[in-house]
Amino acid sequence: MAAENKFIPYSCQNIDNADIKAVLQALRGEYITQGPLINKFEDKICDSVNSKYSIVVNSATSALHLACLALQLKKNDLLWTSPISFVSSANCGRYCGADIDFVDIDPTTGLMSIQELSKKLREAEKKSRLPRILIPVHLCGTSCDMKEISKICSDYNVSIIEDASHAIGGKYLENNVGSCEYSDFCVFSFHPVKIITTGEGGALTTNNYNLFE
Repeated sequence: MAAENKFIPYSCQNIDNADIKAVLQALRGEYITQGPLINKFEDKICDSVNSKYSIVVNSATSALHLACLALQLKKNDLLWTSPISFVSSANCGRYCGADIDFVDIDPTTGLMSIQELSKKLREAEKKSRLPRILIPVHLCGTSCDMKEISKICSDYNVSIIEDASHAIGGKYLENNVGSCEYSDFCVFSFHPVKIITTGEGGALTTNNYNLFE
């Protein structure tokens, strides 16, 4: 008899009775898609990651797109991101008409390579074709080296959006991922395969009031 094939799932969400009860309370309330629960959720995100502002949206894809719009990314601008990510990390720039390029990863971590970023920025400056936005991607809960990335990008006036879809609850140095100490925005996903889920959903955090507005 052939051995039974065992299916290994990509991820398993954990929905308990308290979650179900909370959803039923929302469905029976005055608001379903907006209202006080949204404000409460945004406040809790800020408290959790130690950011000044948070906005929740329908997906991390929308959050990345909004961050690009707030940073005024436009047609023929250039956005760089990691080649190891979901397509949204690049598509958010395409939605704005920008061109996309990729910074190679460190093969030992899967995260954006500091050395490759420095090299690529030097070469781009010589060609007068620097990116407007860089989107480093935190992989499997592990943060990129944001302090070094921020230091390098500041020399070239490049804005930073952290794609932390995999990393809510994570730490970088002494900070919570999402605190935006080294970035303009940080984005989270609440898709069922991520750390926490709202069924679908996403959020962005920032410490810049003008960008928040």
